[in-house]
Amino acid sequence: MNRPAAPTPPKFPRGGVRAPSSDQIEDEATLRGALFEGGDWPALAALHSVTFAGCVFRRVNLTGSTWERVRLLDVRFEDCDLSGARWTDVSLDRAEVTGSRLLGLQAAGVRLRHVRLTRVHAPLSVWQRADALHLHLSGCDLSEASFMEAKLPGTVLRDCRLHRTDLRGAQLDGADLRGSALGGVRAGAADLQGVTVEAAQVLDLAHLLGVTVAERPGDA
Repeated sequence: MNRPAAPTPPKFPRGGVRAPSSDQIEDEATLRGALFEGGDWPALAALHSVTFAGCVFRRVNLTGSTWERVRLLDVRFEDCDLSGARWTDVSLDRAEVTGSRLLGLQAAGVRLRHVRLTRVHAPLSVWQRADALHLHLSGCDLSEASFMEAKLPGTVLRDCRLHRTDLRGAQLDGADLRGSALGGVRAGAADLQGVTVEAAQVLDLAHLLGVTVAERPGDA
């Protein structure tokens, strides 16, 4: 079995990141080396055609924000709240999201390249038709999230909670689900072709494969 390649981490300016002025944040702007730290940033509530390059978002409240055609290149989100945010035509390249809340995030069709999510709380989030390469999730809660028809080849989901997570129609060839809780995951047998799991996880998937697991009867 070939081990999925780890995501390439984001790259930041050698001089570090600095807080931008509010007038720098506008539609069709490009922000480089910016630090957004703490609380509410009203200028980030609704964005269109904005590029963030080499930026850090730290403890920022982005709940209910609306981003359209936003590109996130070499960025990091630390302990942020994006619950209820709506992303349309958004792309992430070399991005890390750590210790953040993505409850109910709407990110259908998002493009993900070299992205790592760690200890992210994302129940009920929507990633339908996402297009991902080199995606790694660790210690994340994806309960009742939807990845229907998403392209997730080689994705690693390590120690994640996938209770009633919808993987129907997803492309998962080469994905690694070892260590994750799969009870109630929604998928068909064809969706799980090429997926790697541990022996103990097979019991959680038996009903999806049309298999009945039962104790061997005693001798008559």
